[in-house]
Amino acid sequence: MVRTEKEIRDKIKDSMKALEDFAGTKEATPEDFFTVARQATYLTALYWALGEDVPKAVTALAVPIIKRMSEAHAKSVKAKK
Repeated sequence: MVRTEKEIRDKIKDSMKALEDFAGTKEATPEDFFTVARQATYLTALYWALGEDVPKAVTALAVPIIKRMSEAHAKSVKAKK
């Protein structure tokens, strides 16, 4: 099935919102990062389908997401001790 540009842009908007929401969360489990990684990959593929570079606003979300991932991992390791 071929999607229209509008459908792709709507999906980009939804994916950005999901990543922004996740980046702003206070709590996250290590498992949550599988979902976030899938969402980020999907978003990148949508830009690829449009033949556009991924905007800096998208890549800038990596910093807070990686910070959350580090915090969740540290809590997980601490809980196992």
